Amino acid sequence: MKKSIIFFLLALSLGACSSAQEQVIFPSDDSTSLNPIIQKHDTIHGYKSVINEEAILVAISINRFDRFNKTKIEKKLTKQIEKAFPEKEVLVSGDQKVMWEVESIIEQKPKKEDLKKLIEKIKSLSKEET
Repeated sequence: MKKSIIFFLLALSLGACSSAQEQVIFPSDDSTSLNPIIQKHDTIHGYKSVINEEAILVAISINRFDRFNKTKIEKKLTKQIEKAFPEKEVLVSGDQKVMWEVESIIEQKPKKEDLKKLIEKIKSLSKEET
């Protein structure tokens, strides 16, 4: 009986650990070609992005052991997105504070004018060092 309970709890805990990539894109109708670019990277386990007429802002969650190569991953992903969207300014960040700000933008669902101001605010946040 003990073995079956332990086996059940082990199977339950291992099943809870496997999750798909978390993907949120705002506005959702703008970014059908952004998904395949990010899904190519197995070092990224989730992302949230905000897109307007001038800029693409992507906040990525990097796997634990790949955090040592965070800047390389960000640069590589930035180049790939710039290649796909040459007319837009691209910002890719793995910082948690940028992820929180992008989440707040997605929850607020601002208008186009406000979205531009919020993206500029996040760009300045990403340049800060902690």
